[in-house]
Amino acid sequence: MAAVIFLAGIGTADAMLMELGPMIGVPLGLSAKLWTRTGFALDAGVGYSWWQDSSVQIHGDLLFHSVHLTKDPSEDGAMGLYMGLGAQVRMAGQPGEQSTRAALRMPFGIEYLFPSFPLSIYAEAVPRFNLGTTDQYFGGDAVLGFRFYWVVGSGL
Repeated sequence: MAAVIFLAGIGTADAMLMELGPMIGVPLGLSAKLWTRTGFALDAGVGYSWWQDSSVQIHGDLLFHSVHLTKDPSEDGAMGLYMGLGAQVRMAGQPGEQSTRAALRMPFGIEYLFPSFPLSIYAEAVPRFNLGTTDQYFGGDAVLGFRFYWVVGSGL
């Protein structure tokens, strides 16, 4: 699903902002974000969760940044709130006894992009609805992180 969203977003803009960095929390791993236009981004991550079932998680989200909390992004940096919708796959268990679970995600977060250094910091809370299970329908993740960013494509 993340690949389809990613490929659909590629053609929507000539220049995009790409971000890459660690996410610290549940899960602990690597996060990437692609801004395809102002207020719209694609997010993906892979990480390990030690909480509850010790699983490897992969997720992809479509994010909408709607509220801007700074007046002048070129001087003050850009800070905003966002929300989104996405999917997650979790793989848990020992070899030969692995289980794979899918979930729908709805991330909520805040992100700040520094004006003079290509770095963003963010905090995110993610409620999720677990699919195909009868033992726990709802769950959640929470991460703090930072990403380095750069422009890809022609001038932004």
